[in-house]
Amino acid sequence: MCAVSYVQHDAEAQAPPPAATSCPGQTAPAPIATGVYTQKAVPEIMINGAPAPGAIWKPGDRAYWHCHTGGQLLFLHEGVGRVQQRGQRARTLHKGETEFAGPGVEHWHGAAPDASAHYFQTAYANSQTFWMEEVGRDDYLGNDIGITSRNEFIRTGVKKKTNP
Repeated sequence: MCAVSYVQHDAEAQAPPPAATSCPGQTAPAPIATGVYTQKAVPEIMINGAPAPGAIWKPGDRAYWHCHTGGQLLFLHEGVGRVQQRGQRARTLHKGETEFAGPGVEHWHGAAPDASAHYFQTAYANSQTFWMEEVGRDDYLGNDIGITSRNEFIRTGVKKKTNP
């Protein structure tokens, strides 16, 4: 039998979490999705006696690029989802997998091209959401890291794509 003891000294204490990060974009009302964003609670997850907040996306539907000043936690409850953080390739989530976008991290989430996705989703610390441009086809399919769509948006100021 082995016992381990750890004492944390004041000098080693963790700093408190940083203040909420600012995000580019605009608050709602603003365009927020390609397709339809539908709020749908997740009854199998209970928080203080109530079903957890959630959203369901039909195949191919997804949020626009956005960020949360306090960060956001996503948990895929059913279906097949797609997520991406700016600067990274999109990835596929399956039932039970999670994604965390920290404060100010630009990201999007939605359904796979051929399956719906039902997420439990929550933002932290009285977070505000700021909406940016629509997710382009290359980002959605995993062929880009979100830089081309950002540069196009900065150059043109157009949020909505003609071929999402």
